[in-house]
Amino acid sequence: MALQKGFRSLSIFKNHFRRISTSYLSPKLEGLSKDPSDITVEEYKTRRKNLIKLCLDSEPWRTSRNLLLCVPAAPPAYYSDQILYPFRQNTDFNYLCGYPKPNCVLILFTESGKEENFKSILFVPQPFEHQRIWDGEFEGEDSIARSTGVDEVKFTKDIASFLSTFVTDNSKFSLWYNYQKAVNPDFHKSVMADFLRQGKYKKLESCDLFVQSLRVVKSPGEIALIRKSMEITEAAFAAVDHMIDEWQSKRSKNSPLFEYEIQAVMEYVCQLNGGRLAYIPVIAGGNRGTTIHYVQNNHKIDPRELLLIDAGCEYKGYTTDITRVLNFSNLTYEQKVIIGLVQLVQEACIQMCTPQYSLNDIYRRMITIIGEYLQVMGFLDLKLEGKQFDRGADRFCPHHVGHYLGMDLHDTPLVSKEKKLQPGTLLTIEPGLYLRPEYIPENLSLFKGIAVRLEENILVTEKDPINLSEKVSPREKSFLARDADECMIDEKAQRIIAKLISNTGIK
Repeated sequence: MALQKGFRSLSIFKNHFRRISTSYLSPKLEGLSKDPSDITVEEYKTRRKNLIKLCLDSEPWRTSRNLLLCVPAAPPAYYSDQILYPFRQNTDFNYLCGYPKPNCVLILFTESGKEENFKSILFVPQPFEHQRIWDGEFEGEDSIARSTGVDEVKFTKDIASFLSTFVTDNSKFSLWYNYQKAVNPDFHKSVMADFLRQGKYKKLESCDLFVQSLRVVKSPGEIALIRKSMEITEAAFAAVDHMIDEWQSKRSKNSPLFEYEIQAVMEYVCQLNGGRLAYIPVIAGGNRGTTIHYVQNNHKIDPRELLLIDAGCEYKGYTTDITRVLNFSNLTYEQKVIIGLVQLVQEACIQMCTPQYSLNDIYRRMITIIGEYLQVMGFLDLKLEGKQFDRGADRFCPHHVGHYLGMDLHDTPLVSKEKKLQPGTLLTIEPGLYLRPEYIPENLSLFKGIAVRLEENILVTEKDPINLSEKVSPREKSFLARDADECMIDEKAQRIIAKLISNTGIK
């Protein structure tokens, strides 16, 4: 009887603790939209056709008759002996066929030099009876072909034989394979290294740039998945807000709040909605926010300091990337000034997210605005010009204004940031100011350690940009820059900001 009572008490304690620790999460998970459709088979086929066309168009004089493209899947990664990390597919492979398993190889090839006649074969590891016990049932070649739209599914043990036959039947062909950055080292070593040594190809190229030039413009299906990923991100940030409110209501018990607790809540919400954190988030209190990639997330949060959160969700292969700054108590004047400036810079940069500008155009404008304001505030010498001016501003914002976003966090890195933005492109706009103590003069010592970065995810259109992350709100106490009476309470600062607004063209 005593033992039964003990188990009953333990059960009551566990249930009570679970209600306390997760009660604030449930309301934030209600009302999420219906899951969007996955990328269709027809879209995968179109992507492969467009890639073949780009490769063919790159050879105007047709020095080779046919093309052979080889895109490997990622190998599994191990945390320790036989213990796997969560698998993440090679992005280019995922984009072209969507098959989620490791150690596969997608091969595309033309038979008559015309893109409409190309063939696709997906090579997958051959299943063995004993392996089924550990990894589950093999779905079968026909099922894989239907889900990916490839012409044929074969086993990876037959790749070498296929390549040998292809070489025999095609005396002149271009090989498209990135041997300098082998996605799957074992496949490269066991198959492709020997194939390359034979030198039977007419020309050797990498198709990575062409794939990324396709990936940079998002289809309606991709945008729907990104919107869903953003909705989960919004719920995660909202859960953090609610958690902080609950913690503040119980602060009389002197229980500290740690950065890793914020991370845990966000991870919980993402996982519960079918996603996962897109990267190790930055949960940085106070001066730790001046370390751009601070990911230890193990410190106690000081309610007097700002909390910088940089986090995103990955949902069905598409990511978000959001940064917000939260305050636990009333903002100081110095915090208001820096938050207000960063918000104004961000507004100016977002307005430039149109086909008339490139990411580097926007970056150069950001550095100019930040530098001018820092000079007026006394953080930079008023005499600085040219490259010295840029270096001075870069000290306080040492990163780019943003990056392309999509299937990868820093998506399509081979696409130049000097290229004019195309409708359908998704990018981040994330100006920041990091007032590291060693850079701040003593007469402005109250600004020391303030770190503010604000990051939105912007969709470029033919007309005005669309802010996909506008519903991912900061806490209510964080004033928006457009609320100038709240954010910039000093008249001189108001005049400075007004001048900068007129210079940047903010409406």
